[in-house]
Amino acid sequence: MKKKQGEFSCKIRNLIYNIMLRRCTVDTIFASEKLCGFISSVQQTNMSLEEITSRLQESIDDFAEILKLGKLSVRVANPQTVYEPFGLNKEIINYTSPKGYNPDTYEKCFLTEGNGFINLKANLIPGELWTKENKMMVNCYIDLSYLLCSRVRLHNILLSVRITDPLTGALNLHGFQEAVGDILSKDEIKNYSVLLLNFKNFKYINQKLTTDNGDIILRKYSMLVQGFLEANGHIARLGSDNFLVLCPVERLKEFIDFIGNISIEINNKGRVENIKIPVRAGVYETNEETTFGDIMSNSAIALDTARHSRNQDVVFFKQEMLEKVLHDKGISNMFLDSLAKNEFKVYYQPKVDLTTNTLCGCEALSRWYAQRLITPAEFIPILEAEGTIKNLDFYVLETVCKNIREWLDKGIEPVLISTNFSKLHLSDDHFENHILSILEKYSIPPEYLELELTELSDYQYFERLVRFVTTMQNAGLKISIDDFGTGYSSMKLVRNLSPDVIKLDKSLIDNVAIKDDKKAKTDQVISRSIINMAHELGIKIIAEGVETKEQADFLKSNGCLMAQGFLFDKALDHDEFEKRLVSRKYEI
Repeated sequence: MKKKQGEFSCKIRNLIYNIMLRRCTVDTIFASEKLCGFISSVQQTNMSLEEITSRLQESIDDFAEILKLGKLSVRVANPQTVYEPFGLNKEIINYTSPKGYNPDTYEKCFLTEGNGFINLKANLIPGELWTKENKMMVNCYIDLSYLLCSRVRLHNILLSVRITDPLTGALNLHGFQEAVGDILSKDEIKNYSVLLLNFKNFKYINQKLTTDNGDIILRKYSMLVQGFLEANGHIARLGSDNFLVLCPVERLKEFIDFIGNISIEINNKGRVENIKIPVRAGVYETNEETTFGDIMSNSAIALDTARHSRNQDVVFFKQEMLEKVLHDKGISNMFLDSLAKNEFKVYYQPKVDLTTNTLCGCEALSRWYAQRLITPAEFIPILEAEGTIKNLDFYVLETVCKNIREWLDKGIEPVLISTNFSKLHLSDDHFENHILSILEKYSIPPEYLELELTELSDYQYFERLVRFVTTMQNAGLKISIDDFGTGYSSMKLVRNLSPDVIKLDKSLIDNVAIKDDKKAKTDQVISRSIINMAHELGIKIIAEGVETKEQADFLKSNGCLMAQGFLFDKALDHDEFEKRLVSRKYEI
């Protein structure tokens, strides 16, 4: 910026020097105090083209008579760019003499970037003819006018670069912050709502239409939104396909309807396609006490809620959302420290053979005791979301292996123990080796361990999953699939993974013992079908969440011969479960 200003000052000095060389007197152009003051001030202040033209008009009156000027006009044609979104195509009359002007025109044109131009025209008063000297004088003034206008345009473009997203022409974050700051300073923020927008499946659009067309879509989308908002609102691009919008409160409903129906035409390899642009939106309704920090954080919280919703693309911020975020952050911040302090305890929920009512296995579950008991329903989703569930999974596995080694050394025969592993582990190519190294560390025979895979219904990288299961089974470990019967891909999992055990989901068991109930009959049919399929494929089946004898009787009569649930036992701590290993019979 300073370099450009220096170049501009140098051009002005050269222009003055050339005039002096031509022996122009002080009675001419630079005798104008207004012009000299203007030349100095224009380098220090921000002006629009209209403002600089007005100042030139004021200054020209001082010497127009000396120059015998009848009329001076300028036509500016600048194309649209991201930094000058509206471009400019305008003719401005700088000066008209009350004496009129003759038609003989002196014209000078300056080309600007992007095929733009600035064309200046001068006419003398009636009765005057162009001479070498007055042409030179007018030419000096025209050059000066061009330099001043160019300087203002350059300065304004540089200001725009600072606050403008170069791809779309929308505001960038800095520009949005300035716009909000201006509104906050006027105590008008309560008149606006904030929306944080994110395209749904924009990655797919880029893949299908190419990234170049993706960029065009972003640009057109930004222009459509700004066109809707007009001068009463703002749109900013935060990067990628994320936009922040400041919308007048009275137009919020209309705007939400508008963004729900945006389509953009794209020329894709010579074929015009109309692309629907679905978005998610987090909406924050401001108030008198709203800060810029509130705008950013609360709209982001609302958008994150929309991302995790299955049926709501537009979510309005509520205070309880912030409270949940703070709660989740607290859980997250405590986790690793609590793990290091052994505040997590491993419990064992027994699995029972329904033919003999004896203990036949168990599932290892974690319980978190910090200042209070933090339930799995509280912490599991949070750890899953941030990936630290992997730390907990291995903590549980190592604790189980320690306990198995302890029981073997005591002469107590363990049962098959299943431990849960999140699908997130499958991104680690060394996942299998980590598991086997822990078994080796404690000299645990693989027949005592079963790996229970969770949250697999939407797992994308199926080949990696198959490779993991094959490696573990070859090492002698059992594989079970949790929550079977609830996901659309359950059949695919059975067909391609060949698991050792499938767990019939609790939701299919809850109603099977209810008489004369339509839903119960449906669940009975589904459960029987899954049990029969498992038998025919040679896969063991266990039902989880069994709470009544009637449920157990239904399962037993239909060939599901293993169950776990409160009918038999809650999850037991180490000492209680050790007693159960010694005394395995249940009286039901």
